[in-house]
Amino acid sequence: MSSAPWYLNAERPSLKHQRKWKSDPNYTKSWYDRGAKIFQAEKYRKGACENCGAMTHDARSCMERPRKKGAKWTNMHIAPDEKIETFELDYDGKRDRWNGYDASTYARVIERYEARVDEAKVDESKQMDFAKVEKRVRTTGGGSTGTVRNLRIREDTAKYLLNLDVNSAYYDPKTRSMREDPLPDADPNEKFYEGDNQYRMSGQALEFKQLNIHAWEAFDKELLLGQSERQVEYDRAGRVIKGM
Repeated sequence: MSSAPWYLNAERPSLKHQRKWKSDPNYTKSWYDRGAKIFQAEKYRKGACENCGAMTHDARSCMERPRKKGAKWTNMHIAPDEKIETFELDYDGKRDRWNGYDASTYARVIERYEARVDEAKVDESKQMDFAKVEKRVRTTGGGSTGTVRNLRIREDTAKYLLNLDVNSAYYDPKTRSMREDPLPDADPNEKFYEGDNQYRMSGQALEFKQLNIHAWEAFDKELLLGQSERQVEYDRAGRVIKGM
C-alpha cells in the first residue's frame, strides 16, 4: 500500500513497539548437521564419556549400548566425537517444521512402494486368469464367506452363445447348465461341447450310475429275502432252541 488508511492514525503511537519489525542479522536459517562426526580417538581420554569414550557428552546422556564393567578400552569400542553446533534462530525458524528436511530421504519410501507394486504384479501373474469370486459357502457350522474360483477360461465361448436361436437348447443361468446339445446338426468332429447329458452318459459317470443302481437293487433283494413271519428263540449262548 502506498499510503496508510485513514483509520490507522499513522501520526500517533501504534502497536509496532510490541514486535521486532526489523530482522536481526545474527539470525540464521541453517540447520544442524545430524550424524556428523569430527574426530575418532584411538584410546580413552581423560574426561570422556565412561560408556562410549566420546568427549562431546557424558555417561548420563549417552545413547550408545551400555558397556560392560571391567571391559578393556580399544579403538573399536570408542565412539567418535559428534559435531556440536549452536544456531541463533528467529521466531519463524524455531517453529519451522520442515527446517533441516532432506528431500533425498524420501527416495527410500519410493523404493519400498515400487517393490510392493512389483510383488503384486507377480501375484497377479500366478492366478492364471482365473476370476476370483467372493460368495457364500455352506459349512457344517453354518454359512460362512469363502473364496472360490470360476474355472471357466475367459477366452472360451460361453454355452449360451453357441446358438442364439430362441428354440435351441435351454440354458439354466442359475446352475449354468445346458443339458441338450446346442448344435445338434453340426459336425461332431468340430464340436467341443455337446451338452451336459453327454458327460452324464459317458466315461466314469456312467459307471458310477450303474454302481448306484446295483447298490439299490441289492438293498431291495436283502429286504425281500429277510422278511419272514417265523419266530426263532435263542439261548444265552446264541444257539437256536425253537423255530428254525
